[in-house]
Amino acid sequence: MSGLTLFGIITTIVQSIVLVVIIAKTVRLMDNGKNVFLPFFFMLAMTSFLLSNMYWIAYDVLKPDTRMPIAANEIGECAMILLLSSGLDVVLKDKKKIPAEIVFTFLFIGANIVLWIAWSGEWLQDVLFGIPYIYFLWLLIRGIRSRGVLTRKELWFAAMMGVSVLILQIPLLIAKGTLFELAKIVCVALMFALMGWLGVKSFRSKDYFMTLTFFLWTELSMFLSSEPYYYVAFGMNIIVLPMMFSSMKKELANDLC
Repeated sequence: MSGLTLFGIITTIVQSIVLVVIIAKTVRLMDNGKNVFLPFFFMLAMTSFLLSNMYWIAYDVLKPDTRMPIAANEIGECAMILLLSSGLDVVLKDKKKIPAEIVFTFLFIGANIVLWIAWSGEWLQDVLFGIPYIYFLWLLIRGIRSRGVLTRKELWFAAMMGVSVLILQIPLLIAKGTLFELAKIVCVALMFALMGWLGVKSFRSKDYFMTLTFFLWTELSMFLSSEPYYYVAFGMNIIVLPMMFSSMKKELANDLC
């Protein structure tokens, strides 16, 4: 077993411990509020995430340093995204559908799926389990826009930063030498700059939609990264989990006011 695989197992265990604590705290919330659906969906989402992690740990222990094929962990992650989306739909008040938002989510997540296929060659897996991210991102954009969590300029800024990261992935697939290294540096810089910006916005606003957007970007960044940047995004993915719980708790409290 390589050192990176062992480190991955340890970080996944740490994340799983955080998930267990969050699940236990969420169960307690379900007994104290009128809107039981939001904490219920959140609890199920975190449970699905935990089960996905358990599969990852078992696989890495039994078959270290080998690529995991389509497996149960993909189902767990897909369930997590769908359950988080269900929770967002419960609290989303604005039912207005803007065509530009729909087109953007299809194109943005679609571009991510194309990149996943280019790296893995597993087109069925990547398409099937990438589709829920389209609905998830659409709900997040609708919520952030309708609540005014970000200004119009900030929304454009986040969108352009995300698109730029995807565009810079193209030379990483086909280029070599100096162009490859330059594209990698700029891509990583933009990726983590956006991650840091979303983190600050999430911490300040404590808005559920904003925090889940931060979570989504850590997930997509992990999918777009190789070591050691993958583990930096993984660390941010762990950090955002308590923030998600806190913002969900605040959402629940506001709903009762």
